[in-house]
Amino acid sequence: MDNQDKLKQKLKSVGLTEYEIKTYMALMDNSEAELTAEQIHQKTKIPTPRIYDTIENLSKLGLVKIISGRPKRFRVLPPMEGFTRFLEKKEQEINSEWENLKNRVYEITSFLGQIKINPEELLEGYSSLEEMELKTIEIIKNAKKDIRIFTNVFYWFDKIKEELEQVTTKGVKVRVIMTVADEKAKTIAEQLRRIGAKVKFIEKESVLVRGTIVDEDQVVFVIWVSPKTGEKYIYRPHFSSNPGIIELFTNNFEYLWDKGK
Repeated sequence: MDNQDKLKQKLKSVGLTEYEIKTYMALMDNSEAELTAEQIHQKTKIPTPRIYDTIENLSKLGLVKIISGRPKRFRVLPPMEGFTRFLEKKEQEINSEWENLKNRVYEITSFLGQIKINPEELLEGYSSLEEMELKTIEIIKNAKKDIRIFTNVFYWFDKIKEELEQVTTKGVKVRVIMTVADEKAKTIAEQLRRIGAKVKFIEKESVLVRGTIVDEDQVVFVIWVSPKTGEKYIYRPHFSSNPGIIELFTNNFEYLWDKGK
């Protein structure tokens, strides 16, 4: 593996996207120069309109400087300066996420402290993923307004594809948050777009629960745990129509949606 490939892997490991990596490396190869979007396009083959979005992201991360003018020009910051800013930015994001998470936990504990809850009234458990998938199909068929799906990998798309196609033709809004880890996932994302769904991508392992929210009054979800590293996962599928639980999942979906790309 040459140094270029090693650098690509290291940049990917800190969360940079494919376009961000190509753009950053093109600027690094010309670190003493200020490049235009067209020059970056010629070096990377990235579509010119996407270059502006990519540069904006790299600028927010502190790695690239934008020089005003017609046309705008872009210059990479020295690595030590750039990645010091990058770490400061990521620290701010992590602190913000931590505060948001604490606030959501406080909301839950406050809510639970005000009422006496019988857990059996909150959740309906299922013994298998197959039972959960049948329930998912049922609530999707009855959707009136919107469907929100959150999942790390959407390899189960084919099991609900027909039902999603039917409800989108009736005007039901469908949004999906997922990771795109391989070509199969990319194909699924394109199929979702073709049937009218909106899709946003997030980093791998950002979603720790898989589920479907329908009309903000029903949710089917599964939590998985592994007792020990390397052991088989244990799945816990559930359904709920409890407003408090649905609000929790809805708020988390919207939070991830705002972070998605």
